[in-house]
Amino acid sequence: MVHRCGLVLAVTTAGLLLLFRTAYAQMGAPGGYGGEYRNGQHGAFSTLDQMENAGPSHSAKNDDEALKEAKRKITDADPRVRAEGLEKLRYVADSAEANELLFRGLNDSDVRVRIKAIDILGARSSNDAVPPMAQDLFLRATPAIEKLHLVAALGRIGDNRGTLPVIEYVDETDETANRGTAVFALGEIGDPRANDTLIGIVKNDKSGMVRKLAEEALEKIDGELPSKHSETLAKENNKGPEPADQKLAKMRENDYEMQAEKYGRSLH
Repeated sequence: MVHRCGLVLAVTTAGLLLLFRTAYAQMGAPGGYGGEYRNGQHGAFSTLDQMENAGPSHSAKNDDEALKEAKRKITDADPRVRAEGLEKLRYVADSAEANELLFRGLNDSDVRVRIKAIDILGARSSNDAVPPMAQDLFLRATPAIEKLHLVAALGRIGDNRGTLPVIEYVDETDETANRGTAVFALGEIGDPRANDTLIGIVKNDKSGMVRKLAEEALEKIDGELPSKHSETLAKENNKGPEPADQKLAKMRENDYEMQAEKYGRSLH
């Protein structure tokens, strides 16, 4: 069993590290979606250390300060500043104000800001974000890199309403890394409606990595393997209410682990 779990983690990490490299390249050269934005502190793909240090300290006072700064920055003309404002909300306690700003980010005119909102809502496991994310994933006008982040976020949230859009994404994309991410997301969502698609991938996909991820996704759906989402829910259901600072600390820890699995332990 230990060997099997180790293999699952190794395959998943290797596949999603390939995704990171592919997505990073898709962000484009300076002057496109990439350039200075992807390399500096405003980058959509920051290093794990930058991501870990991005959130405020765990206190109501700092949450209030983060909200004020996010409100100020979300109206800035520079999309990099707007994305920076949304980043301030990554570890803020759940509130109507924080959610309103993040949902505003989902509708921003700049793809970089939308991606930031998608990633943070996914990290916060925001079920309310599933319907608009699913709708955007269906739209042909949605940029490819944004769709990739939508798929990953829907997997992290683990809501069954994300199943059909992710299945359609799998059927439409030929990119191996993107298919691997979508297959992994289906396993995290855990909806049996994905079984036929996953079985077809196990039998026919040209990529051994994607076939292996599909096998693991089927095992997650059948309960033979745990998903990150189910493990998190089980931990939360097996205990009573916990102080806000402890909950936020665990959110930060879970976010670090998910980012580490998605992008690899070191991005240097």
